[in-house]
Amino acid sequence: MNQKLMNRIVKLVVLLLIVGLLPVYAQKKGKEKVNRLPDDLKTLAGDPALLKKPEGLTVAAYAFPNYHPSALHNKLYSQGWTEYNLIRSARPWFDGHQQPRTPLLGELDESKPSTWETYNKLCKQSGIDVLIWDWYWYDGKPCLHEALENGFLEASNTKDVKFACMWTNHPWYVLYPTKRTDGKNAYPPSFDAPDFSKEECWKSLSYIISRYCHLENYWRIDDKPVICIWDARRLESKLGVAGVKQLFTELTDYAKKLGHKGLHFHVTGFSCGNMKEEGYNTVGSYNPLDWIAGRFQPKEIELPDYGTVAADVAFKLWDEHHGQFDIPYVPAVAPGWDSTPRYIAPDNRPEKPNRSQWPACTIFKNESPAAFKAFVQSSFVYLNKHPEVPRILTIACFNEWSEGHYLLPDNRFGYGMLDALGEALGKEGNHQKHGK
Repeated sequence: MNQKLMNRIVKLVVLLLIVGLLPVYAQKKGKEKVNRLPDDLKTLAGDPALLKKPEGLTVAAYAFPNYHPSALHNKLYSQGWTEYNLIRSARPWFDGHQQPRTPLLGELDESKPSTWETYNKLCKQSGIDVLIWDWYWYDGKPCLHEALENGFLEASNTKDVKFACMWTNHPWYVLYPTKRTDGKNAYPPSFDAPDFSKEECWKSLSYIISRYCHLENYWRIDDKPVICIWDARRLESKLGVAGVKQLFTELTDYAKKLGHKGLHFHVTGFSCGNMKEEGYNTVGSYNPLDWIAGRFQPKEIELPDYGTVAADVAFKLWDEHHGQFDIPYVPAVAPGWDSTPRYIAPDNRPEKPNRSQWPACTIFKNESPAAFKAFVQSSFVYLNKHPEVPRILTIACFNEWSEGHYLLPDNRFGYGMLDALGEALGKEGNHQKHGK
């Protein structure tokens, strides 16, 4: 047998082996385990000791101030308009869709101190140490600030919960489309973000520092007031690296003149590539569930599973961010996501599932207090693995009804999400305290 024939035989055998093994490989690939919470928490954690709550943990929840009459919406819509109007009128898009979601405590006016006396009590019971307020500045002045100014800060128990401001540098999104005669959805115009110039950045951020940072219950890290920045990427694109660095230096000098030791800048929404150089101290996420579902879940899954996406965030995303960012990344969790109250339902649901066409937004299935509790416990694993990261956990959101991520009691789970948080943090028996 000559060498050429031998080579042909060898190639044929190799080819037959490959063809024979392909179905086995495909079958194995098809059966690849998909991890989800709470089922696989212990397996994903590995070492049970990592599930212990870290010492000195600070739990901070975002607060979205759009559930009270405001000067902004009196101008845009009508006197007394709030986003309660949206959630009240929401309707199911499919069988089993849990809409509308009704506030169990009622549509409380968040510009009233009595509302925050109730909410602050719930925060304290459940282990929420800090409320990070989405803080807006449009047309040269604060907007949607009535809930913070007239409600939270005037509550008799306001010192039971610390607070901080998140400078929300995005245009005011009027997310309530109108169906046009050509079938397209049109969005009304809105106000520009305060980062259109360095001067406007200074005016709005220095307002936060002078108005709030001296208050006893303003959140501090290393005795420095925390200033949260929504979109570091956008700010960098507007001012440049040198411009952001100069802005933060000037703001820090201003804070020191007012008696502070400095400022702690935390990125909450969108990161950029030069955070350390620009002067940021820490970075996190607002609600990573929405966009991480699009990264790891195929588009043919119309309704991603909450527990699966939460596991992806906790055991894929956090470690990835820890390795790629030049400043510490703090973990962020959320009880879910469903922003359909802000949208008009798509006209057609394609026969071949495609999430980008229908529902054309993120709606999770299988949200539950048990899965959320495991998500919170997953943050302990991350923080215990990375002791150099500040002991902070952020939650989106305390009250974001219209996007479907909130902790407040509703008609689906009652107090379940707040109780789940409390249980994860070692506060047992909260369900026996409600109403007392």
